[in-house]
Amino acid sequence: MKIDHIHFFVEDAARQRDWFMQYLGWTWVKQAILADQTIEILRYRDTLFVLSSPRTSSSVVADYLRNHPPGVADVAIEVDNLAATLDHLETATQVQTTLSPVLSQLIDPNAPLSAWASIGGWGSLRHTLIERQPNKNSLQKSEGSSTSIDHIVLNVPTGELQPAARFYQHLFELQKQQSFNIQTQQSGLSSQVLFSPAGQLYFNINEPTSANSQIQTFLDANRGAGIQHIALNSAPIVPTVKTLRQKGLSLLSVPLTYYEQLQQRLQMRPAAPIEYQEWQQIVEQQILIDWQPKQPESLLLQIFSQPIFKDNHFFFEFIERRQSVQGFGEGNFLALYKAIEIAEMNNMQVR
Repeated sequence: MKIDHIHFFVEDAARQRDWFMQYLGWTWVKQAILADQTIEILRYRDTLFVLSSPRTSSSVVADYLRNHPPGVADVAIEVDNLAATLDHLETATQVQTTLSPVLSQLIDPNAPLSAWASIGGWGSLRHTLIERQPNKNSLQKSEGSSTSIDHIVLNVPTGELQPAARFYQHLFELQKQQSFNIQTQQSGLSSQVLFSPAGQLYFNINEPTSANSQIQTFLDANRGAGIQHIALNSAPIVPTVKTLRQKGLSLLSVPLTYYEQLQQRLQMRPAAPIEYQEWQQIVEQQILIDWQPKQPESLLLQIFSQPIFKDNHFFFEFIERRQSVQGFGEGNFLALYKAIEIAEMNNMQVR
C-alpha cells in the first residue's frame, strides 16, 4: 500500500493552502483552475496533498460538501498493475471514473498515468487507484516505504469495525495486528490496527462503544464514516513540535498525571530509555512517549493537533518511531482518547 496523494475537499482551497503553509510549513507545488474546481497542491516530504474547492454548484466537490464538512474525500493509492488489482477486488466493488485524467496529470506531470480507476471505500470515502509510468523526476518516490505518513485512521459507526477491517484487508492486502478496547469513565472505543509490510504503513479503524464516545462525535459531525486523522512522520519530534508551536499550531494538551504515571514506569526500569534532558523537553512540549517492556530502547513518541476544520473533528498526529518500534502503545492510545475527550468538553463549555 503506497500513498499516491491525499485529497481534501474544502470550501476555499487557496485559504486552506495558506493555512497548511503557515502552520505546518508544507511546500506549495502548484495551483490549477478547472471549470468546476480550484485545485491547490502541496507537499510534505514525499507525499502530495491536494486541496479542491468548488467553482460550480454541480461539481463533485460541491456535492461532497453538501453532505459532509470539509475533510479527506479520497486516499489515492499507487499500484503496480491496475488491471491485476481490479481483478483481485470483489465484483461488488464499485468502480467509477470520477477522477479527471487532467487532475491526475496535474498532480504529478513527471510520472504520467498508465491507468487509473476510482473505487468506493467505506462510507463516502473514495480511493483512486493509480498506475504511473516510472520516472526518476517524479515528485513522489516510486519505490520504498513512505517517509511522510505513518498511519491513517478511519472512524466507522457501531457494528461496522469488523466488516470494514475485512474490506480493507482484502482491498489493500493488509495484515491484522493489534486490537484495542479503550474505556474511560465517560465513553469508549474499539480499534483494529491493519498494516502494510510493503509500504510500512498502518491503516487503523475505530468504532464507538458508547453513544457519547468521541468517535461518535466525529461520526455525527462528519455525517458518516470518514478519516479522523493522519499521522505524519515527524522525526526528530522534539524540535519539530517546538517549531509547530512557534508557528502557532494548536496542539492537544496532555494531563500532568500522564507524566507522573510515566515516571513511575521509568523508575521500575534498570536503565531509562531516554536521557533526563530529553525527558524534560518531552514534558515541556507535552509529547506522549511509550515503549514495550521487553524493548525499552524502542520508543514511540506522539502528539496531536486540535481539529483543523471548523465543522469537523479531523486532526493531524505527529509521530516518531525509534529503533523500528512497531504498532502502538496502549498507554498512548488511552492518553490520546482522554485528551480528545477533555478538549471536546472544554469546547462545549466555551460554546
